[in-house]
Amino acid sequence: MKEKIAIKNISKTFIQKNKTIEVLNNISFDFNEGEFVSIFGPNGCGKTTLLNIISGITQPDGGSISLNNNHDKIGIVFQDYLQSLLPWKTCLDNICFPLEAEKNNLPKEDSRKIGIQLLDELNIQLPLTNYPYQLSGGQKQLTCIVRSLIKKPKLLLLDEPFASLDYQTRLLLQDTIQEIWIKAGVTVVFISHEIDEAIYLSDRLILLSKRPAEIKKIFDIPFPRPRTLALHNNNDFLRLRSEVLENFKQEVKE
Repeated sequence: MKEKIAIKNISKTFIQKNKTIEVLNNISFDFNEGEFVSIFGPNGCGKTTLLNIISGITQPDGGSISLNNNHDKIGIVFQDYLQSLLPWKTCLDNICFPLEAEKNNLPKEDSRKIGIQLLDELNIQLPLTNYPYQLSGGQKQLTCIVRSLIKKPKLLLLDEPFASLDYQTRLLLQDTIQEIWIKAGVTVVFISHEIDEAIYLSDRLILLSKRPAEIKKIFDIPFPRPRTLALHNNNDFLRLRSEVLENFKQEVKE
């Protein structure tokens, strides 16, 4: 039986301009290792804050997180790929940078071999000698995603990684991230503001309320894998989408 990763009673408050802003209120859920879980909710409800707490970037005011001793085996991809890549390094060297940045850093030649091997395992083609300014938006974000996997994490956190991309590129990368997840066998927590995208990729979808965020509902996504874009026209998909949307609209109106 796969072990569970547990998020228990997480709360978070910020102080801004002498005002107390309660962002998260008693958030609890768990998921199995290897599961793909999406978090969806109104703008500003605390989705990124929750992801930052899971990653350890931000400390909660209350609650606990159990990652089954995988606290040092986390990969994270942020929305803004422009700020995530080192402009003076090639695509390949950006991918390999986490290996070179360790205390016992690997020689560049060895780290590049590991990077190329990872790309082969994931069946991903990128212009490895190009610099970030020579890459398309999709290539830049894909570089960030591969880099997040270079140290073989057990947990991959994705904070709206496709938000800055055009519609066509988003669709292509949705299939790519599904393939990466299947091949890497990693647990994924995916932040999204697109209902279709979240349903298409996920095993479960967690809908948060408006701020202070609580869990409004958790939806099981029953569709078999691998999934294709034709799923978007499936009647069961459309019914589930309508149910999620109705719950979301109720929350926004309240």
